[in-house]
Amino acid sequence: MTATTSAAQVTLREAGPDDVEACAQICFDAFGGIQDHHRFPRDFPALEAAMGIMQAWIPHPEVWGMVAEVDGRVVGSNFLDERDAIHGVGPITIDPAAQNMGIGRKLMEAVIERGAGARGIRLLQDGFHMRSLSLYSSLGFEVTTSCVLVRGQPRSAPDGAVTVRPVTEDDLEECAALCQRVHGFPRTGALRDAVHATAPFAALRDGRIVAYVTAANFWPMAHGVGETDDDIEALLLGAAAAIGEPIALLVPLRSELFRWSLREGLRAVKPMNIMVRGDYQEPQGAWFPSVLY
Repeated sequence: MTATTSAAQVTLREAGPDDVEACAQICFDAFGGIQDHHRFPRDFPALEAAMGIMQAWIPHPEVWGMVAEVDGRVVGSNFLDERDAIHGVGPITIDPAAQNMGIGRKLMEAVIERGAGARGIRLLQDGFHMRSLSLYSSLGFEVTTSCVLVRGQPRSAPDGAVTVRPVTEDDLEECAALCQRVHGFPRTGALRDAVHATAPFAALRDGRIVAYVTAANFWPMAHGVGETDDDIEALLLGAAAAIGEPIALLVPLRSELFRWSLREGLRAVKPMNIMVRGDYQEPQGAWFPSVLY
């Protein structure tokens, strides 16, 4: 797909392997500049972290990416995760030197057009960034839930009544059914990728999966669902003990999970908002989102 706007001479095209380095640098600079300005910790503390995201996202067969160019130079990118029925947007980043040209709007319009046939499109927006909140709202996204990124080592020991173990391919169907009960749709594509990349964990009671998390220490990709708050809390305690390092996840602000996180000594890092276009139902159970939704 190619679209050119004569006013700003911005050209959009699909991302390719040769764009990884440029997109990673822009992602690192853009997020860093905004977060430094608002005095929040950087999502990408080193360029290598942004490079890892782009190396995974750009060649992924179920992630659609688009870059923006000005005079043949890449100045921004955006992505649409198409692995599951609900599609997730991001990361969207614009070169700080090329902002105020309407590039972000064009990139968002491109992914909205691409996802027109999906049940819904969702994203997570930094709650301190008023420009992105205004942009997404003007494009039809609505805030459904405010979340907080929390990080730390839980104080409590694992619950001996709950078995916590890694998720395997054989668990995908049972996990999909659990997610379907909580959200009204499964996230099997994201969980399948996690099995091979981020060490997901499941919590079992009497041999039955009652909660799972796609990653306990990599919050951008760490979504989780559970039948109850107790199930997710037991899952996180077991996962924290298994990995032996601090956990990090986004938790809904108006939830028992957030209050539990504070009691366990996890530190609140920053606010984020879940924003939705299209199909949405209130979750029926315990849950927390990844940075996509």
